[in-house]
Amino acid sequence: MIGIIISIALLVLAGIIILIIYHFGMISFYHPMKRAKDNQIRIACVGDSITYGFFVRNRRKNNYPAILNRLLGENYCVNNFGYTNRTAIKSGDFPIVNEKVYKQSLDFKPNIVVILLGTNDTKENNWDRDKFVNDYGEIIDSYLSLESAPKVYILTPPPLFEVGGKVLYNLRKSVVESEIVPAIKNLAQEKGVDCIDVNTIFDGKKELFSDGVHPNVKGSKLLAQSVFDKLNNN
Repeated sequence: MIGIIISIALLVLAGIIILIIYHFGMISFYHPMKRAKDNQIRIACVGDSITYGFFVRNRRKNNYPAILNRLLGENYCVNNFGYTNRTAIKSGDFPIVNEKVYKQSLDFKPNIVVILLGTNDTKENNWDRDKFVNDYGEIIDSYLSLESAPKVYILTPPPLFEVGGKVLYNLRKSVVESEIVPAIKNLAQEKGVDCIDVNTIFDGKKELFSDGVHPNVKGSKLLAQSVFDKLNNN
């Protein structure tokens, strides 16, 4: 009897651990996607934990792609292809192009692609400006070359804020500001795609972040609204 109770307890504990890992976007084997209905405009939101909704309360409802879908309405199908800790750089610790969700985003045949990468590339063991420009450019090209001919938007990452006197997760604020943001703006011009300057939009708004890195619910709403406004303007 005691053995059965222990087995049940272990199964419950394992289930809780899996749910926690899924909540924080650290597994890809279960990454549910909505299937677009006929005549819906398909939008792929590609990125890291900021896109995924890491640390966002009630994540499935309040991650920014979910909010964006509600803003756009039933004529759109927005899917979240974010995955925690991923980089644009292919030699980084966790490159987005190696992941199932990246391949799913291509197979989705999107009409619009919104890419938010760069934050994790700032880590000292990852950062290389030439590799970032080249590899991010290849990611952009992979969408531009799709048969669905999507409109592509690339976003500068939000600013990083210190918590307890430092930026968390070994991320580097100076690299975001002096390297990543200018590189993404230049890439947008070179590739002929639109750039949404999220870094400027969130400048000085530390209260919109859960941990100085990941937007909270209010931050997700501002991010979704910023993308929505840009889509409407176009």
